[in-house]
Amino acid sequence: MLLYIAEKPSTMILVKKAYERSNKPCGDITFVALAGHVCGLMEPKEYSQWNLKWKDLKLPMVPDSFRIKSIKPDLVKKIRDLIKSGDYKGIIVGTDSDVEGNGIYALLEKNLHLEKMKAYRFFETDLTDKGIMDSFKNLTDFHTCPRDVGMTQAFWIRAQFDWLIGFNLSVAYTVKTGMLMRVGRVKAPTLKLVYDNCKAIDEFSSKSSYLPVIQTKDPEMVATLVDEEGKDLAFPELEKAKELVSGLGPEAIVKKTEKKETKKPPQRLYKLSDIQVEAGQKYGYSPDETLQALQSLYETHKVMSYPRTDGKHLSSEKAKEFSSLLRTVSAVPGMEPYLSSITPEAIQKAAANKRYVNDEEVKKSSHGALIPTGKIPDFSKMSEMEKNVCIMVYKRFLAIFLPDLVEEKRKYLLDVDGSLFVSRGSVIKDRGFTAIFDTKIKELRLPDVSEGQKIGIAQKGIHEVVTRPPKRLTEATLVDAMEDIQKYMTDRDLKKIMKEAKGIGMPSSRAQIIKDLITTGYMEVKGKGLYITQSGKDYIEYIGDHSIVNPELSAEWETHIKNVRQGTEAYEPVREQILGYVDQTVDEVMNREFEVHEKKASGFTCPLCGKPLRKTKFGYGCTGYPECKFLIGEVAHKKLTDKQISDLLTKGQTGVIKGFKKKDGGKFDAMLRLENGKIAFAFPPRNQ
Repeated sequence: MLLYIAEKPSTMILVKKAYERSNKPCGDITFVALAGHVCGLMEPKEYSQWNLKWKDLKLPMVPDSFRIKSIKPDLVKKIRDLIKSGDYKGIIVGTDSDVEGNGIYALLEKNLHLEKMKAYRFFETDLTDKGIMDSFKNLTDFHTCPRDVGMTQAFWIRAQFDWLIGFNLSVAYTVKTGMLMRVGRVKAPTLKLVYDNCKAIDEFSSKSSYLPVIQTKDPEMVATLVDEEGKDLAFPELEKAKELVSGLGPEAIVKKTEKKETKKPPQRLYKLSDIQVEAGQKYGYSPDETLQALQSLYETHKVMSYPRTDGKHLSSEKAKEFSSLLRTVSAVPGMEPYLSSITPEAIQKAAANKRYVNDEEVKKSSHGALIPTGKIPDFSKMSEMEKNVCIMVYKRFLAIFLPDLVEEKRKYLLDVDGSLFVSRGSVIKDRGFTAIFDTKIKELRLPDVSEGQKIGIAQKGIHEVVTRPPKRLTEATLVDAMEDIQKYMTDRDLKKIMKEAKGIGMPSSRAQIIKDLITTGYMEVKGKGLYITQSGKDYIEYIGDHSIVNPELSAEWETHIKNVRQGTEAYEPVREQILGYVDQTVDEVMNREFEVHEKKASGFTCPLCGKPLRKTKFGYGCTGYPECKFLIGEVAHKKLTDKQISDLLTKGQTGVIKGFKKKDGGKFDAMLRLENGKIAFAFPPRNQ
């Protein structure tokens, strides 16, 4: 008998039902579900040598051996008792099929000392009955399969590195600056992107330049002044532009004509970060909202492949299912005419195109691109967000079987009394795949002309070119910036490293990192844009040029982790490099001099230690943090007003406050009272 351990109850139920409807190829299986991570690495304070005030800690803190703890002890006990009570020949690891999923089981295995027990990896691509049973047929050995070993080792490297950086630098910076700073290996360079973007916008000063233009007697033929290389030639001074325009004659001579047909193929299939960016731009969804929609389409509706993917390709094996997968797209309104136009040859062409089908690329990312599963979607059972995201994926999949966009592009070089002007135009010859999308393609039809032809000029003018500030980052475009961070760099070698590393952070964790930076008050959302807060500014300015905010360094570590995952670098040498960096970077902080952060007092005193309280985004906190952890702001999902907090701190009790929430969602009214520095509910007599 085998024990199947799922990551969460929802996927366990689907897998169990599919297996029990089958001929049970693996024999009898007991199914049990976790709830995400049930074990984790112990924090420093849980080691006796580091259970001290932060100012008394000797840094860096590096465990001889990282200890594991139960963070959901009831679930861990349930697994332990099941294994003890049953005659299990092995465990099927059914956690999510990614690095984090491997880590969830690896932590549990180490905590329960199950390393010698046989473990098989259930690696799913979708949660249809067919997909589930295919995964049962292709179980691998969790402890020896190169893919599984690499993913588990990558998890250990990442988890230990984040522990070492997070705890050591948070303590170091907080002690040295007097400001509570939660420093993270990926969070720091991510926040720096927002800081730099806000700073560039705040400091931006627009400048104008002046570009001479002419319009010929054919009103659709407008040309701009260019240099010998064909680039627009704008003058920094208006008078210079006026001088040139005033000296132009009444005719232009066609010096050169260019006409060529261009083809644009359908875009590559979606990976997670691509659709997070596009859904943000199109619908205003946050990266986390898009991920949740995909997760629901995968788990609840079973119409989407595995969502947390960084792959943009499909395997040749999956390409054999193209015909059946295409049938599901018929549920998308308006797509039937395009589906009926797809020939067997078009399907074969897509299957042979390495832009979409590439086994080597799939191996690198472990999962294929986002595609339908073969189950017809029922949009009436979906939320608006789920429907929109589903249609985006289905249309992108359909597009790879449709023709290219074909355009005719024209460029005419005109000579006006020795000054060169260029007129550009384009005409759509075949909309191809773009016909299924609601994007408009700009057309500008130019008349037929021949070289040497003279054309009369109807108008001459000057176009003012005003520089614009950088676009403000949104949650969606920040995901894109984290992945394509090389766009912000100039060094070619470093740009190459960054591109190979695929940016900073894991695709599946970027949305959570952004959410955490907002929740902790380092940045905030106004409208759709991201703004750095004062705490965020202080954070980045304290860190300064420290290597932790250096995206190149973060990407280098991501490359090492990726190489461990793919088996091209060994685990131990990478771990040794990490330990060396931790020593170096902690020294870097401890040997620097900082101006101590000014803690803005609120006028209130901490009821626990007597130190001043300071106002924060979330209420009031003690300036003695982390030694004193007194915090007041929200109680039972009710945010207190300044007046209520003032009454509580100065009088020891508030009046009746309405609208506290119970765990079951119900509401109640109560007074709040301070008792020995702790907040307690007080209820008025029933007759009041």
